[in-house]
Amino acid sequence: MAGMPTRTPQLRRRDFLRFAAITVAVSAAPRLSGCSDASGGDVSTPEDIDRVFPQGVASGDPRPDSVVLWTRVESTDADLLVAYQVALDEGFSQIVAEGEVATGVEHDGTVKLKPVGLDAFTTYFYRFTALGVTSMVGRTKTAPAPGDDVPVRFAFASCQDYVGRWYHAWQAFVTQGGEVDFVVHLGDYVYETSGDPDFQTPEERRSVILPDGLRLGESTTENLAAVTLADYRTLYKTYRSDPWLKRAHQLYPFVVTWDDHEFANDSWSDHATDFNEARGDEKSTSRREAANRAFFEFQPADVVYDESASFPDDIHIYRSLRYGRHVDLLLIDGRLYRDDHLVPEGPVDLDVGKFSANSSLGSRNFVLKLRFDEREAAATPSLLGAKQKAWLLDALSSSGATWKILGSDVQLSQMLVDLRSFELLPDQFRNLFYFSVDQWDGYRSERAEILRTVAGLDNVIALAGDIHAFYASELYENFDDQSGASIAVEYVCAGISSSPVQEITQSTVDSNPTLSALGLGALVPQFDTILQQASPQYRYAKSLAHGIAIMDVQRASAVEVEFLQIAAVRTPEWDGSLERVRFRTPAGSNRVERV
Repeated sequence: MAGMPTRTPQLRRRDFLRFAAITVAVSAAPRLSGCSDASGGDVSTPEDIDRVFPQGVASGDPRPDSVVLWTRVESTDADLLVAYQVALDEGFSQIVAEGEVATGVEHDGTVKLKPVGLDAFTTYFYRFTALGVTSMVGRTKTAPAPGDDVPVRFAFASCQDYVGRWYHAWQAFVTQGGEVDFVVHLGDYVYETSGDPDFQTPEERRSVILPDGLRLGESTTENLAAVTLADYRTLYKTYRSDPWLKRAHQLYPFVVTWDDHEFANDSWSDHATDFNEARGDEKSTSRREAANRAFFEFQPADVVYDESASFPDDIHIYRSLRYGRHVDLLLIDGRLYRDDHLVPEGPVDLDVGKFSANSSLGSRNFVLKLRFDEREAAATPSLLGAKQKAWLLDALSSSGATWKILGSDVQLSQMLVDLRSFELLPDQFRNLFYFSVDQWDGYRSERAEILRTVAGLDNVIALAGDIHAFYASELYENFDDQSGASIAVEYVCAGISSSPVQEITQSTVDSNPTLSALGLGALVPQFDTILQQASPQYRYAKSLAHGIAIMDVQRASAVEVEFLQIAAVRTPEWDGSLERVRFRTPAGSNRVERV
C-alpha cells in the first residue's frame, strides 16, 4: 500500500506505554480490558477475509489526536470478541494500541473504535481479527494540529446508486486521483429503493434484496423502499460490498454527512414523500429511527448517537473538523431539522405552476418563481432549524482558518429555468421556474441570512452534491441582483453513479404525456445553456456526467478543484475514459477561474 506524505515519529518506550493505555470509545459495546494479538497467526486468505469481513475496513473523522476505526464481522453470534491493532507501520512492528471489543447480532456485527492520544498529521495502519481471521490492513491519517501550516488535499463525492450501476468513479479516484488526506461524502451514500422504475433497473450483479420493504408500486414486487432496520442495514452491507468503494475506505479516512436517500427521497424530518400525499401525511418516526441507527452503525463517523433515545434526540450529525491552519470543514445536516416543502404535493395549485395532483412537479420541482418567492418570504421556512443555524453562523464567524469550507448536502446556488422566450409553449409554461425547491432555493430567506454572514468573511467555499451534476458557481446574497461582487464560491460534484440531472429531466418529460405534448423534450439537450442563461453565476455546468471531485488547498494562496468526469456507469467494466476539468479560486477573490 502506497504511503501518504506524513511525518512518522520514531516509537520510543515511553510512547508505547502511553499508547498502550489509550482510551477507546466503543459504539454499541462495552470497552473490554486486556490485549490480544491481532495477527491471528497465519496470514488470512482473501477468501476468508471476504467471508468474515465482507464490507472491509474503514476510518473516519480524523482529528489531530484521534480517528474513528470501523469494520463489520459476518457472524450469527450474539456475543463476539473482535481484536484490533493500530500501528505506525504496515508490518505492525510498531504497535501503538491494541485490545478487544465486543459486538454481535444486536448490532449486526459492526465495530467502531475511537483511539485517542494519537500524533497529529501521522499515518497509522490498523486491522481487526475475529473468528480466527485477520482483516485486510487499513490505512488512515490524523489531522494536522490547528496551527500547522500545511497544504490540504481531499476528495468530495455524493450520490452513489448501486442498483444496475457500477462505481467507475471510485475506480478512477483510487487509480488516477492521486493521494489525498481524506474524503468528504456529501450524502446519498445509499439509496433506499431497490428498483424504482423512475431511475433504477436492477441487474443480477447489481441489485439489492430487501428483507422487508415498503411496496411503492402496484404492479411489481421489485419497486420497494427500505422501511425497517434490517432493510437499511441491508443497503449499507450491499453497497459496501463494492470492491472499489471498499478500497477507497481502506486507503483514506472518510468524513460523511447524509442527504435524503439515507432515509427517503426528498424527505424532511421524519416525513417521506414516496406517495406525494396520495396516502396522506407520510410521517414515519420508526422508519426514520431505523435509518438513523443504520447510518450510525455503518459509517465511521464521530457523531452523537443515543440508542435509548427516540427521534429527534437519537442522533446529531452536524459538526466541524479543523484541519491545520488553513481548513475548517463545517458539515451541516440539511434533512433532520428542515421544515416541510412550502407547496403541498397533494392538491393542484395553479398559482405556483402545480398543474396536477399528488405530484412533485409544481411542489418540489419546476415551481413558478414569482409566486413561490412571495409565499416563501411570508412563511420563512427553515432548512437547518434554529439551533443548527445558530451553530453554523457562530462557527463561520469564529473560525480562524484561512478557508471556511461548508459541506452541504444540497446546493446553495440559485437554479433557475427561464422559458419566457420559447414562444411555442403555452402561456403558463412561458415563465421563470425554480428547478428544485428541495434545494436551498426553497429556503431562500434562511439562505440569505447565512450569506449575509458569509459576506463579512474571507474565503468561504461551499461544497454540495445531490443534484447529479458538476457545477462551479459564484454566490450572492441576492441572486436576483448580481451587479455587485460575489461573496463566496460553490463547487458541486456529480453523482458517483446516480442518474445525471439532465438524464432524469429527459426521463421525466418523456414519461409525462402533457410535458411531452408541449415539446419540452426537445429543450432538455439544451439544459446547461438554458441554466446558465437564467443563472449567470454558474461559471461551469456539466449536467450529463458522473464522477468525483478533488480539492487542493494551497495554504493561504488559493484552492484548486478538479472534476474527474465519467460518462458511462451501466457496464461492469470501466472503459478508462476520464475527462478532467480544473478550476482555481485565489484567496480573497470569491471567483471561479478555469485553469
